[in-house]
Amino acid sequence: MNDLVEILHLEPAIESAGKFENQDFEEVYAKLAGDRRYDHIRKDVEQKVANYFSSLQLPEHATIYDRILLSLRPGDAVFTFNWDPFLFDAYKRNVGVASLPKIFFLHGNVRIIGAPLLYPVDKKGYSGDPYISESWKAAEDFFGNALVLTVFGYRAPASDVDAVDLLKSAWMERSRREMEHVEIIDLAPRSELVDRWEEFTPTHHLHPRRHFDESWMARWPRRSREAVFVPMSTGMPCQDFPLSRTEDLARLQEEVREIAKWEAAEHEEAN
Repeated sequence: MNDLVEILHLEPAIESAGKFENQDFEEVYAKLAGDRRYDHIRKDVEQKVANYFSSLQLPEHATIYDRILLSLRPGDAVFTFNWDPFLFDAYKRNVGVASLPKIFFLHGNVRIIGAPLLYPVDKKGYSGDPYISESWKAAEDFFGNALVLTVFGYRAPASDVDAVDLLKSAWMERSRREMEHVEIIDLAPRSELVDRWEEFTPTHHLHPRRHFDESWMARWPRRSREAVFVPMSTGMPCQDFPLSRTEDLARLQEEVREIAKWEAAEHEEAN
């Protein structure tokens, strides 16, 4: 968010409303939204943000978005604060490969018609839009029941207090989380991550990862829940079977189809 003003060339519009030094985009937008004198500037900023993120496109080769979705199953869920269309478009081009996880856009998305993208940081108003409201209710439910929480690229900003409090209360509501685990994919130093996520990990089951390839979902695609639970319950480790690092999307999809065949067989045996 800190460089969004520069990327979208919003300086002239923002400067016409006064000086906003040493503040990130969300703080600037909150001030614009909080004063009706700046309605025309706010609307211009909103349109430029929507136009920019709508223009972004996935490359044709396999991306991290494809890998995330193909490595998860319907019992999993992805919650994102991103406005860009990458997860949405990755879902669309992989939906026929194997059953995929649910995706919830907690701050809206340029592909979701009608849902607002921008909210004043000091009063988000998540309950005002039906889609956004349902997404946050889903977040509460999934967080409350999860065995593993993987955080990728989200720094729990202090400015978004309501969001952090909601996710924390949902995660901690049903137990002290003595068996559950939190993994953080982030390049920040371990000590910083421990401090930042301490309230989510009272029993210190925190696993910092520097890269996606080190995560449970990457090491055990479509079997990450089992890879966490089986060693906990039996003491026996699980052998890694990561997807190849190919950029060929068709090849990646074929690898996932092979893994998904076992899921179909397991479902038939269960019935």
